Amino acid sequence: MTLLPFPEPNFDKHPDSESRPRRIPADEAGSGIALALGGGFSRGFAHLGVLEVLEREQIPISAIVGTSIGALLGAAYADGISLRDLCDLGRRVRLRDFLRFYPSDPERSSDNKDCIGQFVQGWFRAGRLEQLLIPMAIVATDLETGAPYVFSSGPLEPAIRASCAFPGLTKPVRHDGRLLGDGCIVSPVPTEVAARIYGGCVLGVSVSPNSARFSKPEDMVTVLDPGFRPSRRGESNPSWSRHADVLLEPEVHQIDWNDFSRVDEAFSAGADAMRQALPSVRELLARRSKLQPSAGLSLPGEREVAL
Repeated sequence: MTLLPFPEPNFDKHPDSESRPRRIPADEAGSGIALALGGGFSRGFAHLGVLEVLEREQIPISAIVGTSIGALLGAAYADGISLRDLCDLGRRVRLRDFLRFYPSDPERSSDNKDCIGQFVQGWFRAGRLEQLLIPMAIVATDLETGAPYVFSSGPLEPAIRASCAFPGLTKPVRHDGRLLGDGCIVSPVPTEVAARIYGGCVLGVSVSPNSARFSKPEDMVTVLDPGFRPSRRGESNPSWSRHADVLLEPEVHQIDWNDFSRVDEAFSAGADAMRQALPSVRELLARRSKLQPSAGLSLPGEREVAL
């Protein structure tokens, strides 16, 4: 089987690697944000623009929760892979790279790794979620029950593959006696899980068009925290939006879901949205640090959760 033409990872030479936010001490866990990174396939590279701004502005990240492409890129970042390498990789990916690794022989499927499995095995230094440098949870969908399935410990590869197993594109993943598929089916932006495992500020990033549009098209940032500004949480909003304190919607609606040639455009849109949100995020973190004691993380392990 021919490997994808991925560039070699560059773990140590990124000029900004020293400034990248990493694990926050337990007694300071309430000082950062929990990122909830949604699904959206190629549009998900907007997540990297969000992360780039957080790096440069030294906003601490206490946890990352990812769905689908948000799980893949969030875990790669939490493992220490540079944003530059991830963008370089994205520019070289095409939809056919995913399709060519859909096993045609079910009897040999266990001997073949799809491109996501190859990426995890070839690029990641951590083999388990609990070894990542930033606490991480990954959301998949139990295809037999329709319930979300949350990984926060255990092997990384099946967790990422399950969360990214888009029906009809890649095979579902058998794990723990369950048939798991793309987390975007049940949790497009995993803010609810982020709120469960972290007691601080939840910042959700939605890259699926029209998934949460309840503001003007040019308004990429919505502050939902009721103590910070008048709440905009309404019955017409998606249920997952109720668990976010700040919601970013980078302007990526013009990018086709499978168009990886526009990675740089998606990256810029994510960075623009995060820069616009910075004043609100800083004010929210400052207010919470004065009013609340530090909160620790309580990771649930692999389990089914109700949303």
